[in-house]
Amino acid sequence: SMTLHHIYGVPYLPGSAIKGLARNRVIVELFNNVEGDREKDALGDSGFCHIFGSPENSVTGAYRGAVRFFDAFPVSNPTISLDVMNPHYGPYYAGDKPPADYHNPVPVCFLTVEDASFDICIGINESDNTAIESGVFVGKTPLEVAAEWVERALTEHGIGAKTSVGYGLFQAKGAG
Repeated sequence: SMTLHHIYGVPYLPGSAIKGLARNRVIVELFNNVEGDREKDALGDSGFCHIFGSPENSVTGAYRGAVRFFDAFPVSNPTISLDVMNPHYGPYYAGDKPPADYHNPVPVCFLTVEDASFDICIGINESDNTAIESGVFVGKTPLEVAAEWVERALTEHGIGAKTSVGYGLFQAKGAG
């Protein structure tokens, strides 16, 4: 479902969702330990922990991530449209019956945002934005890494539901 800001009533992307998306893509694409526990492998990388934060059982101990991921709002008034999913095999998907053409479709209406531009902002204290000294991000600054992975995650994977059919995919328009 679309997330509407609780005060302004406009669609927006919570900063926590943007951070979670970027963090997940980093874990999935860059980490894989022998036991197959990618999260454990990521928490053993001090650069990862510095950027995204970490719990007590990480290499850095409990740490709030240095990079701030802010809520993203539309640049201008977004166009909200109605879309419909029309599942034809409800009883089959529920595990009750085999698929058949005689089941009645149950239309599911939902709102979408069309062709909107969002301001996506991240930030860091200047003193925390020094080159990472070890791990998979060695030589890069936390802000460079975060910006790269936010863009990659939004343009290659997308955010929200139904990304496999094109919802939630973004096109990069440049940093500003």
